[in-house]
Amino acid sequence: MPVAPTSDTSNVSQMGRGRHAGAEQTQLQILGMQRRSRCGYCHTPNGSSCFGARARLLRCSDYQALIDRGWRRSGSLLYLTDHSSSCCAYYSIRTHALSHTLQQSEKKLLRKWRRWELLGDSAPGSALDSSVVTAGRRLVVRLEPAAYSEEKYLVFERYQRAVHNDMDASRSGFQSFLCSSPLMFDDTTDGAASGRLLSRGLGSYHQCYYVDGRLAAVGVIDVLPTCVSSVYLFYDPEFSDLSLGTYSSLREIALVRELNRYVSPDIKYYYMGYFIPSCPKMTYKARWRPAELLDLVTFEWIPIDQCLERIRQHPAFCTFDPRISSRNIVRN
Repeated sequence: MPVAPTSDTSNVSQMGRGRHAGAEQTQLQILGMQRRSRCGYCHTPNGSSCFGARARLLRCSDYQALIDRGWRRSGSLLYLTDHSSSCCAYYSIRTHALSHTLQQSEKKLLRKWRRWELLGDSAPGSALDSSVVTAGRRLVVRLEPAAYSEEKYLVFERYQRAVHNDMDASRSGFQSFLCSSPLMFDDTTDGAASGRLLSRGLGSYHQCYYVDGRLAAVGVIDVLPTCVSSVYLFYDPEFSDLSLGTYSSLREIALVRELNRYVSPDIKYYYMGYFIPSCPKMTYKARWRPAELLDLVTFEWIPIDQCLERIRQHPAFCTFDPRISSRNIVRN
């Protein structure tokens, strides 16, 4: 049978009902199957198909359940790719942040930053800890609730122009895409350490990177019950030589470790969105090991090395369960 994106959405508008009496509950508008659109990865006209919902309010625990079923969000829009007919296969990917070790290329990047006096004289691992990095002579990193500022918008506009050739990045589009979040802040932890790391508990945040007092980059993240989920990164093109994409990922992995230690032992994973085998610019995510891909048939997370051969055999889309024939999942 084809993968049916509607199979887990029949009760999605009722999520959270009956839990935490008195708290606001998740409120969704089911949009259903969306009109086919141009694929943003292989650029096939009318190649992408998805099931959508619009979130007015979204509890962090409910969104955690959704992304563990292959959903993602763009602003308040929640979407699940219809893999039975889309041109590209999208596999949710995550890494075990507590088990991640720095690769040689990452250690080399940190050494480069030290040569440029961006970091202090700490060991490679501790150079990613917030208490150490913010003590660097030129770099300051601040984690703050997601909110619009003109400074952030101007960096976003320059990034879109230089990297994506987007000449029409508007303030309203930036606000709705990367600043407004339906996630409700959930402060379920106690203690000074939790307040130091997450000023408002679980929810949507901007991790802002300042170099010599200038905003160089912003990482948009969702902090959820078991993970930090990366939403987007944008940076000032003047700082492109700093490899901010790689460094921000290392910082976000380090954040998971800090949250695991000081906020909740359940926070263990770093979610990186979609791994798209047919798109070279999206396969880099596999280098953050140990990595896992989500099987959208069994809803189990499978080590990526066990998945790659199945993907090569069935490039359109596949399950990683050898007991299930992938030929029956997608239309020819």
